[in-house]
Amino acid sequence: MKVFLLSLGCSKNQVDSEMIAGVLKRGGHHLVSTSDEADAALVNTCGFIAPAVEESVDAILDLEILKRSGKLKFLGIVGCLVNRYEKELREEIPSADLFARTGDIFAVAEAMSNGRFSPGRAQLPGMPSWTRYLKISEGCNNRCSYCTIPSIRGPLASAPPADLYREVEQLVSEGAREICLVAQDLTAYGLDLGTKVDLAGLIDGMEDRFRGEDLWFRLLYLHPGRVGRSLVEKVASSRLFLNYLDLPVQHADPDILKAMNRGRSEGDKALDLFAFARSLDPGFALRTTIMVGFPGEDDRRFQRLLEFLESARIDRVGVFPFSPEEGTAAAEMEDQVDEEIKRERLERIVSLQEGLSLQRQKLFEGKVIRVLVDEFDPEEGYIEGRSYREAPEVDGVVEASTHAPVSTGEFVMVRVLEAMEHDLVGEVV
Repeated sequence: MKVFLLSLGCSKNQVDSEMIAGVLKRGGHHLVSTSDEADAALVNTCGFIAPAVEESVDAILDLEILKRSGKLKFLGIVGCLVNRYEKELREEIPSADLFARTGDIFAVAEAMSNGRFSPGRAQLPGMPSWTRYLKISEGCNNRCSYCTIPSIRGPLASAPPADLYREVEQLVSEGAREICLVAQDLTAYGLDLGTKVDLAGLIDGMEDRFRGEDLWFRLLYLHPGRVGRSLVEKVASSRLFLNYLDLPVQHADPDILKAMNRGRSEGDKALDLFAFARSLDPGFALRTTIMVGFPGEDDRRFQRLLEFLESARIDRVGVFPFSPEEGTAAAEMEDQVDEEIKRERLERIVSLQEGLSLQRQKLFEGKVIRVLVDEFDPEEGYIEGRSYREAPEVDGVVEASTHAPVSTGEFVMVRVLEAMEHDLVGEVV
């Protein structure tokens, strides 16, 4: 059959979708880019927060219309939303042919490939072959009071290093030039595998095995409470791992952090780590995530968050309002913040960070940086890509003119001519 596989949510979900795609392809199915081309459809859902749930439900309902009209012969619903709301989904979407929980590849194989199963990933239609994600662990043990992940995806389960090395070898053979390590918390890697397995050791193993390859590695989602100076030094001295760290601090006020079930001193520790990274390399790229409107966040505590951002001078900041998710401790807390106040505070953070980001961006005007090409327009003589400072999908881009043809997935050198709040503009040299 021709199968439309819709992957929603985070990059970890994308890895799961590629595992499903592998099962489908080996089962003789052909993956297509749109539901209009398809005989069957699968939705790999996200159920993390309310907006993601709504997006998943809307996508399912759109495909259900096609199923009931006879356009689709098969409709499968898989992933986090099933983990969280399987009973409700079965009642509301009776026409679906498959409900499979996260990671249940066998159920997909049973339903669509007569039970034939062999592990392995396949690239999704329309996705770049040069940028791939490596999920090094599943689940989480951190139990942050606002987070649904432990209840959806379960406790920490790390992949053995040998399996990850083989997976990277396969991705590189398929054309990967950027490998982004992802997990709910990279720093927890190996805690369930014994004292000899951890993130630092995995970095060393990747260095040993792939030092001769023309590629780079990127670390995403590091809990600041478990990042030390030794890890920052390891990254800064690496040839393969980029000087880019994503440390989601969530907040800076000690009382809010405690209510989040995170360390009260995480904000101060993050400031120290950020300063240390910049002492090793003034251009070290730092990203974080901020939550506004957590229960109990009054004006004074929010002001502390603003002061933290002004001190940290972070390159990239993702900001979102607190969402009281069903089943979490934070949803039941007193002193919930009004939605309008959340929006106002979010806008203040965005406005402040745009100015701070522009200051960081301007440090690169006149410099030559290495860029991985994501798009090339030969008629306009134009490329769009990313340097070490831009993670895929969540950060800005580098736009550059070029007089010579280039290929997507290729590294080029770009002289930066102009900096904007999020993007850089330059020319290929």
